[in-house]
Amino acid sequence: MANAFFEEQLKADINFATSGDQTIITIPSLPASCHIAIDFIMFVVAGATNIQFKDGTTSYGGLLYLAQNQAIVLENTYAGTQGVITLTKGKNFVINSSASVQVSGFVRYRLLDLN
Repeated sequence: MANAFFEEQLKADINFATSGDQTIITIPSLPASCHIAIDFIMFVVAGATNIQFKDGTTSYGGLLYLAQNQAIVLENTYAGTQGVITLTKGKNFVINSSASVQVSGFVRYRLLDLN
């Protein structure tokens, strides 16, 4: 069973305009068993781009092919313990954009101990 290090959800902004990997959430200095559990993610892209979520350097799911001004929302509506995305212990949450377009939004997440 998962134990939350923090009861409250934490927030990270999504705000970049360059292509390539962008680290959105960096794992803090906590026990090695710490996982990031994302409960909510929302962003909009200012131009056409392909978005890839990453678990550190490893792709998490497939590419999202987005048109200009398209928005994405993922929400943990069922309040699942591990959120909509759970990263490998000790790994950062990264978003890769194939084009240099503005990507704006935010992420709500928790830190979990899954051991």
